[in-house]
Parts: sequence; structure tokens; C-alpha cells
Amino acid sequence: MQRWAVVTTGQLRADHIAAVEGLQGPVTIERRCADLAELVAVCRTGRSDAALVIGSTELLTATVLADLQEGDRHVVAISAVAEERARLRNLGLTCFDDDVGAEALAAALQGREPARPGASAEDSGDPEETGDPEETYQSNGGEPRGGVWSDRKHGEEQSPHETADPATAQRASAAPPSNVRSSNVPSSDDQLTGDSPTEDREAVRGIHGITVVWGAPGSPGRSTVAVNLAAEIALQGTEVLLVDADTLAASLVPQLGLMEETAGLAQACRAADLGRLDTQALHAATSAVQVSGARLSLLSGLPRAARWPEIRERSLQTVLQLARTRYDYVIVDVAACVEQDEELSYDTLAPQRNGAALTCLRQADRILAVGAADAVSFSRLVKAIEDLQLSLPETAAAQVEVVINKVRSEVIGRSPRDQLGQTWRRLGPDREISAFLPWDGSGCDAALLTGQVLAEAAAESPLRRGIAALAGVDQGSRRKGLLSRLRR
Repeated sequence: MQRWAVVTTGQLRADHIAAVEGLQGPVTIERRCADLAELVAVCRTGRSDAALVIGSTELLTATVLADLQEGDRHVVAISAVAEERARLRNLGLTCFDDDVGAEALAAALQGREPARPGASAEDSGDPEETGDPEETYQSNGGEPRGGVWSDRKHGEEQSPHETADPATAQRASAAPPSNVRSSNVPSSDDQLTGDSPTEDREAVRGIHGITVVWGAPGSPGRSTVAVNLAAEIALQGTEVLLVDADTLAASLVPQLGLMEETAGLAQACRAADLGRLDTQALHAATSAVQVSGARLSLLSGLPRAARWPEIRERSLQTVLQLARTRYDYVIVDVAACVEQDEELSYDTLAPQRNGAALTCLRQADRILAVGAADAVSFSRLVKAIEDLQLSLPETAAAQVEVVINKVRSEVIGRSPRDQLGQTWRRLGPDREISAFLPWDGSGCDAALLTGQVLAEAAAESPLRRGIAALAGVDQGSRRKGLLSRLRR
């Protein structure tokens, strides 16, 4: 019989440790720790198969759980507070109340599901675990007393929006953000709710899910592309979330002419870290920006770069997964650096300085690699993409689309696109340039001066047309959509 070592901390009314030991099965208590900090330290040694936290679970967050679950270690919690149990289950944690039986607790520590009500011993996978359904399960639809039974196989994660109450999720989906801001133009109620003709929604092609706008170090125009890309899609009547995940130099708030910096992304990540992120919490963290009668949702970035540890990788991943299901399109602006600290990544689970950018890039359905069309920025882009391919899985690296911004003959010479294309084929990675965006200094200056996007400040800008094409927006359908909104 294989021994299953468990480390534990805390105690409630019932003596669960003695009950589990009394089974005389494979599950044995290796060590009782004084507090959660000691429990984490013991788990880091790799000498335990499972961890049991009893009682004081307030300090259990997604970040702490990631530390405890390192090496496929099973983590189980026992809490006498129903709200706390619900929070922990939203984090994907197996949680029971103080009345849990020793057999069910031992099964959970081994990573096995409790038996269904009325199931035979063969169905449960444990011939010794028969148990009385009345003692193990409540009468509310088969939920185990002190625990939760799931149809999911062990190991599959449950996202926060799936665990929320359906009625609450429906109300949250219908509720507008609590901190609506307007950049310029007010809109009618039907425009605020995203109602628009069918042809408007069909005008956007080629972008689905999460699009990350990344680029070489410097100022190649990542934020300008991200903001206007989101604006062009929002103008088609679709729900768009713009995320400022640049932990080095967030810039979307001043670029959109907003006065208050609320660090909405940090707020959403804190809720995710505590297991309290749902659709309503995500709405509360976003700001609504009016763009030519359409609404664009914004998760603002960090006002100070020193706050980068607030954007933890696991929490950010949860935010992006919920955003993908809630919004039609998610546009993310990230920093350029993607290098990892090898000592931290191999020896500890400390937060990585560039973890936010890497997390967004790994979650992306589409990556736009932006570089400027000059000798310095162009060479930086070639090297940056090579480094990016080493940091991403092959499937994610294959989704990278190269975008050359600020194309002008003053720094390249005659026929700048032909020269850039030839140079890229000779020196660049094995992929073609997807788009060339022209230089429009006057249009960008006018947009920054008024806190607007190009669609408002320079509607006929060639840069605006290039970004609209990059977004897959049909120009003809876009004009029809504008006329339809004007008629309404």
C-alpha cells in the first residue's frame, strides 16, 4: 500500500487529523504546522503529497495556492464559514465544512472525487468507501455535506464565472459598469448597449478572442495601434475590452483623455487572487469610454511601475479567461520585455518582472508584433521576435503577425515598403510582414491633444485606414454602420 504523506495546519471543533489517522489507510499525517507560512515552507521541500488547511483560510489566495500546488500536490481546505467555502471553490480548491467524514476527506487528499449519492463502491473507485448517503450528502440536489461534487474530472480547472450563481451572473451581465466615463461624444441608450445593425457586426473579420499588441523596445507605437484597433472594432457595435497590461509604462489612460487613474487591472487581479472575480466584479473594475457614439470598455493600467507585483500571473490569467467569455474582442497592450529571471523561475515561485507580458502573450489568440520603420527600431524588432519565439510555445509563436509602423520615405528612402520587405526577407525571422502602417504625425498629435482616437480627431487619416484594415473592418460596411447610427 503506497503511503500518502499529508502536511496540515489549523484546527476546528472536530479532530479531523485523528479521524483520518484512525482509518489506518494510505493517507498519513506527515507533519502538523504552526501556521500557513510554515505549511508553505514544508511544501516547498517537496516531501508531501497533499496539504490540508483547517480553519484559518483567509490567507489562501490564488498565488499561495499556486505555491502549494507545485508538483501536482493536492490541496484541501476545511472551513466553518459558508462564504469562505464558496470563495475557495471559486479558486478551484476542494473545500469541506467541519462535518466532513474521514473517508471523504481522505479521498479528497488523494485527489479522488467523493462518491455520488447512492453510488456503489465500484462506482466510487474505492471498495471500502460505501458510507451512508444521508450522512454524506445534503438534500439540496446532491451537494456533499461540507464539500462539493463536480462532474468534471479531477485536475480540470473551473473558472470563476462558471461557479457563480446563474441569476447573479445574468444580472451582472446586464448591469453597466459602475464608473462610466465619456471621452467626448454622448450616445443614446441603444448605442450604449451595443445594439447595431447586423451588417455592423459582420464588418469585423479576422480578430477573435484575445489580441495582444506587443513590439520591440522603444516607442514603435504599440499603444497607438492598440487604442485605435479597439476603437475601430467598437465602432462596429461589438463589445470590446481594452486592457493596459504594460507594467513598465502604462499609457492608455492619458492617451484616451481620462483624468482619473484607478488601476482597474490591479483591482480585477486582486479579486481573482481572492477567488471573488465574476462578471460583476470585472464590470466594476472597467471604465467606459465613449468613442463617436460607441462604447469601449477599458481596464486601466498601473499608474506607477513600482506596483508591478500586483499583477500576478495566475490572477491575470483568470482575468483574461473571464474577459474572453464576456467580451466579443479583447485588445491587450503589453510591455516589450519578455526575458525571464532564470534563478527566480527555477528556484522559487517569486513574481516575475515581465510575467504580465508573458502571461498575456501565452493566452493570446493573435499577436501583433509592432516595430517602427527606421534603422534602430527595425533591427530591434528582428531581435525581439527571435527572443519572443524562445519564450512562447510553438503554437503561440506561430500566431505572431509582423506590423511595421511609421513607414515614411524620410528615413527609408524611395519605395520604403519594398526596401523594408526585402530587408526583412534577408535578415528577419521566417515570416512575412503582415501590414505596413503609414506615418501620420499630425493625426496622432491631434488625437493626443484632444484625448481622442483617430476616428474622432483625424477620421480620414491614412493611419486610421491602415489600422482599420488590420482590424479586419470592412470600410464599406463601416460607412453603412455610421449612416445607420446617424439615422437613429
